[in-house]
Amino acid sequence: MKIEIAEPGRMTQSGSSLLKLIQNNNMPILDLLVRESIQNSLDAKNEKDPYVTVEFYTGQFDKKILNSELEGITDALNERFWKQNYNYIAVRDSNTVGLTGKLHYDEVIDNQYGNLLKLIYEISKPQEMEGAGGSWGLGKTVYFRVGIGLVIYYSRIINECGEFESRLAASFVENEMMDDSIIPALSGKSKRGIAWWGQEIGENKTKPITDTKYIEKILSIFNINPYIYEETGTTIIIPYIDKQMLLENNQIEYKDSEEKNIIPFWRNSIEEYLKIAIQRWYAPRLNNSRYPYGKYLRAKINDIWIGLDNMEPVFKIVQALYNKAISRSFDEEFLKQDGIECRTDEIILRKVLDSTKAGVIAYAKIPRKVMKTGYPDNKPEPYMYFNCEIRDKEKNKPVLFFTRKPGMIVSYEDVGNWVDGINSSGKDEFIMAIFVLNSENKLTNTKQKYSLEEYVRKSEMADHTSWGDFSMGNSNPRIISKVQLQVKSKISREFSTEDEDSSSKLSSGLGKMFGDLLLPPENFGKKPSTGTNGEKTGSMNHTEVHKKVVFGYDASETKYTSGGMTVKLTIKSKGKISDTGVELAIDSETGAIKPEDWEQRMGLDMPFFISSARVIVKRLDSVSIMNILEIDSTKTTESNDNISCKLLKTLKNTGYGIHIEMCEKHLIELELYVNLQLNRKDIKPLFSVEKE
Repeated sequence: MKIEIAEPGRMTQSGSSLLKLIQNNNMPILDLLVRESIQNSLDAKNEKDPYVTVEFYTGQFDKKILNSELEGITDALNERFWKQNYNYIAVRDSNTVGLTGKLHYDEVIDNQYGNLLKLIYEISKPQEMEGAGGSWGLGKTVYFRVGIGLVIYYSRIINECGEFESRLAASFVENEMMDDSIIPALSGKSKRGIAWWGQEIGENKTKPITDTKYIEKILSIFNINPYIYEETGTTIIIPYIDKQMLLENNQIEYKDSEEKNIIPFWRNSIEEYLKIAIQRWYAPRLNNSRYPYGKYLRAKINDIWIGLDNMEPVFKIVQALYNKAISRSFDEEFLKQDGIECRTDEIILRKVLDSTKAGVIAYAKIPRKVMKTGYPDNKPEPYMYFNCEIRDKEKNKPVLFFTRKPGMIVSYEDVGNWVDGINSSGKDEFIMAIFVLNSENKLTNTKQKYSLEEYVRKSEMADHTSWGDFSMGNSNPRIISKVQLQVKSKISREFSTEDEDSSSKLSSGLGKMFGDLLLPPENFGKKPSTGTNGEKTGSMNHTEVHKKVVFGYDASETKYTSGGMTVKLTIKSKGKISDTGVELAIDSETGAIKPEDWEQRMGLDMPFFISSARVIVKRLDSVSIMNILEIDSTKTTESNDNISCKLLKTLKNTGYGIHIEMCEKHLIELELYVNLQLNRKDIKPLFSVEKE
């Protein structure tokens, strides 16, 4: 391939300045690559197929074979890279139109540059199609940062004559100020740090190669197949990548309870990282046939598909919330697990939009169990999947993510204007929310008709990681800040207390207290039994206020005997309910483990169990009563005055919970004296309260 060296000129970019244009030095480069490359592919969708396919390939190539094809820098590359084989990464799309348009500027009419010239030869030529992902024309500079700045572009299109045509070119962008820069200077001129390779059409002038045989020769260096039959699309090849640098770039440091580093599994492999990054940013559109704005996305890594069945649970939640937001009547099965209640609300703005709906939020409190972070799966924390910091190990800050028409998550926010003011949840559950823009809406009071999609699109930075307000003429509609205020308000109202309970969820605050306080003293099991009264503890109490009930633990009433202990719990409903209760679990570093998981999945005997309980109904509605219900391992149920009490047991007949049920809804106040049999004192018990 012949070289074309960019000449210095007025108001032209240099290589060093291009490498800074992406405007993001915080997000990992691999994430930027995934976001930009997939968005380019989705923007280039064809009209006939229901989806766009994007494939990522990794592998090695022989440097001498590649370098010999790059006129002008062959020797410099061979000198810098002394090994025989080096790594590359490639992104290949299909079901797309490919890099269409003219092959050279001499052929351009009325500024109709086309995809090819914009991608390979231009910077800051934005997408003009409404609903496109890009708006600045700068995002593609990330390709130059993945490797050494060398990028090879291959595409197959249907040209203006209706015939299939293949095209291939290469470009190189580097910091021309570096002493070891590779691109030579033109005679008598300073370096600019930019060059292209292709078919020579004049002195220092090239265009993409269309010779199919030569293109196949270049592709064979990387073991990449050409497009065949009626396939069209684009493949971008980035040679000379540093795998370790890419895996470590801009990564958040995570530590366990002993301050040891935690390395998520995807940070040990480029292929695994790409698989996670694709789900992280495109979960709303990945394999989602319900995506409402056209083509959905299919993706694979080295010929292995990312299917719905092997998506990570946390990203299945992201997609389920998205589907709920775009179709509030949609019955999302994945959100029915473990009593999850998904809520949706419209965000209404008046006087700035044609219709008042700016978008929809879908949100839920998700139990840790659904994300499989505990035994036996031991998945990483959701914050790690979202690339957010873990700021508090005892509470979980809410996470909100937002998107517009292209279906790419713009950002996962756990601090800042989207979430500040929303209470944290307990350590065994997570508040997650998505805001989906009403892209079809129009702004009012503007000189030209402006869609809400275009307003938000123009507010994004070149890396598309945030939304912000901006002035249009002399006015600023402040749409984004108004949306953020309403989003926070609606979620805060729903989860108004710090730890809302839900069935089969473990309340972490009280659980923490039990874990610390319910361990028997050091001399437990050595002293003789003190009889029915036993040995009392101190007077520390703990109360949790939930949405439906107030749940309490009276430490002064805790009594130890030679084989166990008695715990006093209280439940007071805030409104009328028909059932409530408590359940036991095992405390662990990865979260609470339920008795059935401990016994069935781990194959262990419970270290403690409920042997008996005395339930006292103190008040029913406004009437003080003294209704006593007693249960144990032989008499597991008792009923009295339309109130029943049941001892819950595992498949191994281990008592783990108490369930109270009434024929009608009532305000109720209960005291529970729960007798625990303790087989081990080194494992912490936890309690949770049921909701209605």
